[in-house]
Amino acid sequence: MKPRGTRLAASLRTSDGVSGVYSVIPGETPKSIAAIEPVKWDKPPAGKVIEGAFTVIGELGMTGQIILLNGYQWEALSKAQLENHFYAAILWGGSPLKVVDDAQLINKRKS
Repeated sequence: MKPRGTRLAASLRTSDGVSGVYSVIPGETPKSIAAIEPVKWDKPPAGKVIEGAFTVIGELGMTGQIILLNGYQWEALSKAQLENHFYAAILWGGSPLKVVDDAQLINKRKS
Protein backbone atom coordinates (compact mmCIF):
# COMPACT_ATOMS: atom_id res chain seq x y z
CA MET A 1 0.00 0.00 0.00
CA LYS A 2 1.31 3.44 -0.92
CA PRO A 3 0.32 6.81 0.54
CA ARG A 4 -2.05 9.00 -1.45
CA GLY A 5 0.68 11.59 -2.09
CA THR A 6 4.20 12.69 -1.34
CA ARG A 7 3.25 15.02 1.54
CA LEU A 8 0.39 16.63 3.40
CA ALA A 9 0.31 20.42 3.17
CA ALA A 10 -1.25 22.08 6.21
CA SER A 11 -2.11 25.66 7.09
CA LEU A 12 -3.38 27.13 10.34
CA ARG A 13 -4.96 30.50 11.08
CA THR A 14 -5.23 32.02 14.55
CA SER A 15 -7.77 34.38 16.09
CA ASP A 16 -5.31 37.28 15.82
CA GLY A 17 -4.95 36.81 12.04
CA VAL A 18 -1.60 35.00 12.00
CA SER A 19 -1.10 32.27 9.39
CA GLY A 20 1.18 29.27 9.61
CA VAL A 21 2.10 26.48 7.21
CA TYR A 22 3.83 23.12 7.56
CA SER A 23 4.13 19.75 5.85
CA VAL A 24 3.71 16.18 7.02
CA ILE A 25 5.72 13.47 5.27
CA PRO A 26 4.36 9.90 5.10
CA GLY A 27 6.47 7.03 6.39
CA GLU A 28 7.60 3.89 4.58
CA THR A 29 5.18 1.54 6.34
CA PRO A 30 1.40 1.87 5.91
CA LYS A 31 -0.35 4.41 8.14
CA SER A 32 2.93 5.84 9.41
CA ILE A 33 4.29 9.38 9.52
CA ALA A 34 8.00 9.98 8.83
CA ALA A 35 8.23 13.67 9.75
CA ILE A 36 6.22 16.71 10.73
CA GLU A 37 7.85 20.02 9.88
CA PRO A 38 7.67 22.83 12.42
CA VAL A 39 4.97 25.41 11.72
CA LYS A 40 6.31 28.46 9.87
CA TRP A 41 4.28 31.44 11.14
CA ASP A 42 4.18 34.75 9.25
CA LYS A 43 4.51 36.47 12.65
CA PRO A 44 4.40 35.15 16.22
CA PRO A 45 0.87 33.97 17.05
CA ALA A 46 -0.86 35.26 20.16
CA GLY A 47 -4.31 33.76 19.67
CA LYS A 48 -5.81 30.27 19.46
CA VAL A 49 -6.05 28.33 16.20
CA ILE A 50 -9.48 29.01 14.66
CA GLU A 51 -9.07 27.20 11.34
CA GLY A 52 -6.95 24.49 9.76
CA ALA A 53 -6.79 23.39 6.12
CA PHE A 54 -5.16 20.15 4.99
CA THR A 55 -4.55 18.74 1.51
CA VAL A 56 -2.48 15.96 -0.01
CA ILE A 57 0.22 16.97 -2.49
CA GLY A 58 1.18 14.34 -5.07
CA GLU A 59 3.76 14.20 -7.81
CA LEU A 60 1.54 16.30 -10.08
CA GLY A 61 0.40 18.78 -7.43
CA MET A 62 -2.65 18.98 -5.20
CA THR A 63 -4.92 15.92 -5.27
CA GLY A 64 -8.11 17.99 -5.14
CA GLN A 65 -9.43 17.29 -1.63
CA ILE A 66 -9.13 19.89 1.12
CA ILE A 67 -10.16 19.10 4.68
CA LEU A 68 -11.14 22.12 6.78
CA LEU A 69 -11.28 22.05 10.56
CA ASN A 70 -12.68 24.73 12.81
CA GLY A 71 -11.01 25.80 16.03
CA TYR A 72 -13.05 23.43 18.21
CA GLN A 73 -12.13 20.44 16.06
CA TRP A 74 -8.43 21.38 16.06
CA GLU A 75 -8.48 21.90 19.83
CA ALA A 76 -10.10 18.48 20.30
CA LEU A 77 -7.37 16.82 18.21
CA SER A 78 -4.66 18.61 20.15
CA LYS A 79 -6.10 17.84 23.59
CA ALA A 80 -6.57 14.16 22.72
CA GLN A 81 -3.10 14.09 21.09
CA LEU A 82 -4.51 12.50 17.92
CA GLU A 83 -2.90 14.83 15.38
CA ASN A 84 -0.63 12.07 14.01
CA HIS A 85 -3.62 9.73 13.56
CA PHE A 86 -5.45 12.52 11.73
CA TYR A 87 -2.49 13.12 9.41
CA ALA A 88 -2.09 9.38 8.77
CA ALA A 89 -5.78 9.03 7.96
CA ILE A 90 -5.50 11.74 5.30
CA LEU A 91 -2.26 10.44 3.79
CA TRP A 92 -3.16 6.75 3.81
CA GLY A 93 -6.82 6.91 2.76
CA GLY A 94 -8.50 6.55 6.13
CA SER A 95 -11.31 8.61 7.66
CA PRO A 96 -9.79 11.81 9.07
CA LEU A 97 -13.12 13.22 10.23
CA LYS A 98 -13.74 10.00 12.19
CA VAL A 99 -10.47 10.72 14.02
CA VAL A 100 -11.79 14.23 14.81
CA ASP A 101 -15.07 12.74 16.08
CA ASP A 102 -13.13 10.28 18.24
CA ALA A 103 -11.02 13.13 19.65
CA GLN A 104 -14.14 15.08 20.58
CA LEU A 105 -15.63 11.99 22.25
CA ILE A 106 -12.41 11.31 24.19
CA ASN A 107 -12.31 14.90 25.45
CA LYS A 108 -15.98 14.81 26.39
CA ARG A 109 -15.41 11.66 28.47
CA LYS A 110 -12.41 13.25 30.23
CA SER A 111 -14.45 16.21 31.45
